[in-house]
Amino acid sequence: MAEPDPIAKLRHDLANPLAAILAETQLLLIGDEEMSADVKQALKEIEKLAIRMRAILRGTQEAPGA
Repeated sequence: MAEPDPIAKLRHDLANPLAAILAETQLLLIGDEEMSADVKQALKEIEKLAIRMRAILRGTQEAPGA
């Protein structure tokens, strides 16, 4: 039996916690009326970077040989 692709495993192992980080951040941003501008900005930065990481992971999935 062939060994699983280590890149595919890594992509899967990173995608699940990344989805949780993104979801929790977005839930926190829904109730942003009571948070300071600094906290709100920090959460938006986390959200932006999580979306970027998700795009990178999806890009490795479509790369030749992936």
